[in-house]
Amino acid sequence: MKKTLTVLAALAVTASLAAPVAASSPDLASGMLTLINDERASNGLEPLSVYADLVDDAEAHSIVMKAEFDLHHNPALGAVTTGWYSLGENVGVGPDIFSLHDAFMASPGHRANVLGDYNYVGIGVEQDGPSRIWITVVFMLGPVEPAPIEVPEPAPAVVLPATATDVGLVDPASGIWYLRNYNGDVEDFYYGNPGDYPMLGDWDCDGIATPGLYRQSDGYVYLRNSNTQGVADIRFYFGNPADVPLAGDFNGDGCDTVSVYRPEAATVFVINRLGAGEAGLGAADYSFAMGGPGQSVVAGDFDGDGVDTAMVAAPGTVAGDWDADGSASMGRFTQGTFSLDGNVHFYFGTPGWLPVSGHTG
Repeated sequence: MKKTLTVLAALAVTASLAAPVAASSPDLASGMLTLINDERASNGLEPLSVYADLVDDAEAHSIVMKAEFDLHHNPALGAVTTGWYSLGENVGVGPDIFSLHDAFMASPGHRANVLGDYNYVGIGVEQDGPSRIWITVVFMLGPVEPAPIEVPEPAPAVVLPATATDVGLVDPASGIWYLRNYNGDVEDFYYGNPGDYPMLGDWDCDGIATPGLYRQSDGYVYLRNSNTQGVADIRFYFGNPADVPLAGDFNGDGCDTVSVYRPEAATVFVINRLGAGEAGLGAADYSFAMGGPGQSVVAGDFDGDGVDTAMVAAPGTVAGDWDADGSASMGRFTQGTFSLDGNVHFYFGTPGWLPVSGHTG
């Protein structure tokens, strides 16, 4: 589905004489939600549900507008959450939620957001004195729930050691992650945008691998420290567009970092630290030639010394300690089947999905 953003001219509502704002900000946000959903109901539309990521963004943006005394849209609206299909935003300043709602409904563009094809909303209200409020309303069309995983029948129950490396799959068209643990149980959640390149790594050094994304269009890295839907905990950029991420512990300190494989140069660039604050990470610690046209590179502790190394592999290959003996070997996902170390096979997922590996707990 094409992803769309809708932002409109900021809307100010003024009054020469206004009653004091008596309610608290959460009450005002709840009141605005009631006005919006009543309006949608009167037009035969389903109500909007509150979405936590959108609330956090709306509250933060209203705080900024109040502090700067500047009514404006969020320039980073597309990054407020993941897994969305379309986003819209109404912002305003005025004496109360009723005046602002009436003004939104009187403006064709703002009205289109209120009555738009959305299913989630987040509202943030900041009081500014007795008769002025700043409001941000973020609308989102997003998935109601992940699509069920497609598992061919029969699906053999393959159980691995509890401390073995787990495997997962990511649907690149939807951004849904499916993580399979050692006994075959699968958890699913949304993270990232369609087209992002997925990986698993222990970013916070707690022994548990969690999702990471590399956006090949701009070289940005988005890392999350839990296996749940949400926004990235760590953001930075490293490498060049079209690079392929290579997650691993290349210095044996117990923490994974994000290195890159550059196919057109047949070169791996290793860096032993993570960035922060959406800033550039800087030059690699070292690089070396590896791979070539049509090949992939994977990282793993292949000799059991606690340090990951890179190895050339076919597309669809992942590395992991499948038998929990302390050293990694290859695994391959092809045509909806995982083959681990050449002798463990099980059906999982759909052809075209992207494999990931890591001990997810």
